[in-house]
Amino acid sequence: MPSKYNFVIIGAGPAGAEAALLASKNHHAVALIEKDKWGGTCLYEGCIPTKTLLHLTKTGYDGDLRGLFARVFEKVTAISASLKDNLARAGVTLFEGEAKIVDEHTVTVDGVMLMAERIIYAGGSEPIKLPIPGSGLDRIYDSHTVYEMSEVPSQLAIVGGGYIGFEWAEIFYRLGSTVTIYEAQPQVLTALDEDVRRRLLGTLRGKPVSVKTNEAIAAFEPNAGRISVLTKTAKADYDAVFIAVGRRPSRLATPNGVSKIGDALGAPLLAHKAGADARRLFDPHEEPSLIPSVIYTTPEVAIVGLSEQEAKAKPLSYKTYKLPYRANSKAFVTDADEGFVKLIVDDGGQFLLGAAIIGQEAGDIINVLTLAIQERIPIAKLKRLVFPHPTIGELIGQALALIEEKNG
Repeated sequence: MPSKYNFVIIGAGPAGAEAALLASKNHHAVALIEKDKWGGTCLYEGCIPTKTLLHLTKTGYDGDLRGLFARVFEKVTAISASLKDNLARAGVTLFEGEAKIVDEHTVTVDGVMLMAERIIYAGGSEPIKLPIPGSGLDRIYDSHTVYEMSEVPSQLAIVGGGYIGFEWAEIFYRLGSTVTIYEAQPQVLTALDEDVRRRLLGTLRGKPVSVKTNEAIAAFEPNAGRISVLTKTAKADYDAVFIAVGRRPSRLATPNGVSKIGDALGAPLLAHKAGADARRLFDPHEEPSLIPSVIYTTPEVAIVGLSEQEAKAKPLSYKTYKLPYRANSKAFVTDADEGFVKLIVDDGGQFLLGAAIIGQEAGDIINVLTLAIQERIPIAKLKRLVFPHPTIGELIGQALALIEEKNG
């Protein structure tokens, strides 16, 4: 006889695990199926390993790449085990294996049949594979296979000028690589306004990172133990290539009546958006209307709401206000004064429409601006917030005061 549940959830990444915990909290019988990675892409390939590497390489690299990766996955394994324990304690029934959806109410996992009132598919995403000759050669990696690397490449080509490419460029130049980023489009980091992008690229001066735009890859070729990267106009040799052109949602076709959440549902492919998808299943007021994004370079970049380029395209009457990090005492005395806060404000100066921050702790201090934009809190009310001193977060209060000063 098949086991019966209120919910059967496939995939234990940020979306699936959150959905399982919430369903159990709401007194539903829940089964959660995961093939092999409790915590999903975020934990095993993306968010957590890369941030661990960025942290561990801040103070130098001892030359042991395999040892470094082992330290990363000690953290990953600990988080994964804690997640499984939390799910089990919450009363979620856990199945490890390959899930197959039979119909909108039936799933099998390793020959075991599960019946559900509702099936939730949170199967995540996968790295985009480029249809380029030679892309299957050895020493060509992506975010899934990079942890198989046994030595740091002296010269590394990164294909893709988005946030994944730039975060990995920072990791590898800290490890000792000379990095070249190839981008097929006219510009890298296209989600960023020009002034933010220019500032971030400016921080790379003097570092072993170069950026080539309008450079579509025509082919990869082996060359005496190295990889030749061919474009329409040039050829260059590297010790390794890292493909960082993004990810695509899992392409599994699901029957009508099966709900998709997280990366499987579609863009933006972000862990915090995946969690919001899960919460929305149980509370329609959780509809994620505003999703902030962070690039974990040095300095960090965080954006939320309307960008200036989007405001211009609408077109929309707006004003911009920019405050440099050096205006903040904490940033100045701790030598963290690279960057600025940029606010996009309606023409009347009453409400925030969007924000961009480039600088230390940008990903943390964007939160108050996310709340302000989402809940449409008047700037006059926001200015009543008292920020602890000295903190980099005070930049928000200082930027709000700048709006009042400019509007007199």
